[in-house]
Amino acid sequence: MSDTAHALKRIRTRRRLFRTLKKWISKLRFLLFAVGICWLFILPSEQYHKSTYISENALLPGQVNTYYSWGQVHEAAAFRDNITLLSNSSNIEKAAYIENELRKAGLKTAMQNFTFNMSGKKISGINVYGVFKAPRADGTEALVLSAPWKSNDGETINTNGIAAALSIGKFFKGYTYWSKDIILLITDGGEAGVQAWLESYHDHPRSAISSTPLFLRSGAIQAAINLDFPSTNDYKALGIFFEGVNGQLPNLDLINTVIRVCRSSYSIPIMLHDSGHHYSNYDNGNYYDSLHNLLQTMRHQALCHPTGSHGLFFRYKIDAITLYGHTTAQTSNSFSFIEIGSIVESTFRSLNNLLEHLHQSFFFYLLPTPERYISIGSYLPPALLLTVGLILQALELWGKTGDDYAEESVSENSQPESSSSSKDDNYVVPLPYNNRQRQILFPMTVLIVSHFAGLLIFFVITNHFSYNQLSKIFGIPEFLFTLSLITSISILIPATLIQIQKSDWMVLKSFTLAFTAMIMSCLSVLNFSLAVFSSLIVIIPFSLFKPTPKYKLLQYLQLLVLIMISPPGILILSGTNLEKFLRWALMEYELLGSYLLPFICCFYWPSILVYSVIIFSDS
Repeated sequence: MSDTAHALKRIRTRRRLFRTLKKWISKLRFLLFAVGICWLFILPSEQYHKSTYISENALLPGQVNTYYSWGQVHEAAAFRDNITLLSNSSNIEKAAYIENELRKAGLKTAMQNFTFNMSGKKISGINVYGVFKAPRADGTEALVLSAPWKSNDGETINTNGIAAALSIGKFFKGYTYWSKDIILLITDGGEAGVQAWLESYHDHPRSAISSTPLFLRSGAIQAAINLDFPSTNDYKALGIFFEGVNGQLPNLDLINTVIRVCRSSYSIPIMLHDSGHHYSNYDNGNYYDSLHNLLQTMRHQALCHPTGSHGLFFRYKIDAITLYGHTTAQTSNSFSFIEIGSIVESTFRSLNNLLEHLHQSFFFYLLPTPERYISIGSYLPPALLLTVGLILQALELWGKTGDDYAEESVSENSQPESSSSSKDDNYVVPLPYNNRQRQILFPMTVLIVSHFAGLLIFFVITNHFSYNQLSKIFGIPEFLFTLSLITSISILIPATLIQIQKSDWMVLKSFTLAFTAMIMSCLSVLNFSLAVFSSLIVIIPFSLFKPTPKYKLLQYLQLLVLIMISPPGILILSGTNLEKFLRWALMEYELLGSYLLPFICCFYWPSILVYSVIIFSDS
């Protein structure tokens, strides 16, 4: 068989494959969408979980005798009474009291003043910390026990948390089995205080925070436990917060260690976060409890916001969690200082055994219950199925733009006009170069202008105006509306200046779908929850919307849906105050490095604007 015959055979096979794909690609992508969405609802099922286990054998959680006793409980109670009296005192008086108690316990102490200026808003405070030098080591490694002045709600004083931390720090000083330094950190100003301390400790200053340098240091921090036990009451259940900035998570072994310690001796009910089912021994709840826990975790991750002070440690490769005291859980048992101190002591004794940084267990996981997990290999496929569906539609539209190509028959003797050649011998001859260039010019112009406009919005929000200026000059809602109007006009300019061909909107939609799929697939590895929620919001509009010039009502209905799924539309429908959200998102970006605001301005919003051009194009 000649080379020409081989070439013709390959062409025929390829054309049959393309025709089959073209016939089934629409059904296939909707099947992928359906399977991906159904898969997400399978995740909370108990049959889909695996039981957690300790990967790092050196931890040995719950295998030591604890010595935290009632003598330390009485000290904690005395600390609690003094902290209650100081609740209305100034930051200087509070810091002086903490430093004095740490110094009396035998720790080396220091203070840190910090100020955070955020677009006209000022946060200042004083951090106090003490360092206990391990007698059996050279000070190259350390563990952190922290407690903020304000609880997770930002209002309640963390009275029992600070009292327990002071009592435990004084108790640790009396033993010589420590192989790692222990840093006792009491932070002020919420997340700004923790960030200021971490930046100074690691010599990584940021322009937004000015703070005094730290002259008292220890070694590399291996792990951190944050205590958040508000008020002065006993507690019904122990909550665990573990999400960090931008959806980061600690090593699963750290969470497993705390849970094993709680289960081994104290039988304390455990909750994930601050609501939902409380889990006792051998209790895995039901499907709806698991679904609630997963939705809570995914909501925190999608907002890119840490669920406690522990979440700021992740940037410096430090595993950390927050232990939270619930006072309203529906349980008959209760616990107080004796259980808190014993849990922290046993956990620190386990971390003291580490010979290297936590690394063997998972860093990407979902927790439907405290003692069962879903690994990345199990929860990532549904997100990828959604993006594959978008890619298939992009390829389908790209193929349709070539339907107007001229066809010529090809025979084995290379005589195109031969009448004996079969239909499978036909092949597609591309359009001339100039026409092909015109097909891509308009879509690329719209995409570039839309994303440049989104970048301009982000630049204006983060650099040119303070909150006070925004409120006085525009008002936040009016400011957002003005930016949206300017951006929409800038997108529509290319549509009026460039002569639009019939297939231009198909190419534009193809590019937009492919770009969206690329962003979501990459984001699903970094922040699975944000990628899933974004995909579920846009998947139906992006798949179904197209120009309908003959049906004006349908065009405006599509535009209404696009407005509803735009960032301002979602905030309004959810009842969120636009001004408060913008203040919060900007603070998260400037203080914590959250990428939620850049994602919305530079990727999500431009895609919505591009579709506003698509639905008003000529078909």
